[in-house]
Amino acid sequence: MVGFSQAGWIIPIAASKNPQIEFMVLFSCPTITTLEQLRFQFYTNGNNKFWENHTESDALEHTKNDPDRYQFTTTDPKNYLNTLSIAGLWLFGEKDIQIPVKLCIEQLNTFKIQGKPFEYTLFSTLGHNTSSDNITAPVDISIQWIKQKALNIKKSKKSK
Repeated sequence: MVGFSQAGWIIPIAASKNPQIEFMVLFSCPTITTLEQLRFQFYTNGNNKFWENHTESDALEHTKNDPDRYQFTTTDPKNYLNTLSIAGLWLFGEKDIQIPVKLCIEQLNTFKIQGKPFEYTLFSTLGHNTSSDNITAPVDISIQWIKQKALNIKKSKKSK
């Protein structure tokens, strides 16, 4: 499965329920809860220069502790990612103002320590939109990664 942004909440759910899904590629997809993402997004307020005037520490503090503006049952992708053993690739833009990328990377690193086959690539000059006509590196990397995973799966099935 391949998805963008809010697919970060949906793809882990789908993958946990469908054993035919063998890997996932997630562009600018959160590993935090829906409410945490909204807290961060309200904090950045769509300001493309947000990271010029704020620190990761400020953003983390706000994301973890700000009161919620909405009341709904939150979705936490970690609940589903914990159950998965399939490979995953996340592609992030460091200047993202929709999701707190460094927090998401910390969570992915925790999963990696636990043996999850999760990888990520961080693009220092990009924001939330990691796929555009001008910059093809994220898509190129994902295509190569998918080809390698598909080849590995094919080889694995042949050897059985």
